[in-house]
Amino acid sequence: MPEKKGKRFHINILKKNGDIALHFNPRFDEKAVVRNSLISNEWGNEEREGKMPFEKAVGFDLEIKNEDYAFQIMVNGERFTSYAHRLEPHELNGLQIGGDVEITGIQLH
Repeated sequence: MPEKKGKRFHINILKKNGDIALHFNPRFDEKAVVRNSLISNEWGNEEREGKMPFEKAVGFDLEIKNEDYAFQIMVNGERFTSYAHRLEPHELNGLQIGGDVEITGIQLH
């Protein structure tokens, strides 16, 4: 659940070498959800299309599916966006969550 006074939070899907295959970053202060990748310590081009599907102090379900060509991202059971892979999608091994959000559960499949 995003914190009531929070400005942003992030979810990173990582490779063993520290690259970020998906940086998913809802920003309440910008009313946008930024998606990007960090490859060899360099950020790529940001993607910001789509409406802000999150509200402060309101719980949500987020599902990120790693498919062959893209991450499919669902919010509260509805498709939000897809994010084309910029790194090999089968070499992912880490999850990082931070910022102004309270986690109540995680399921990995």
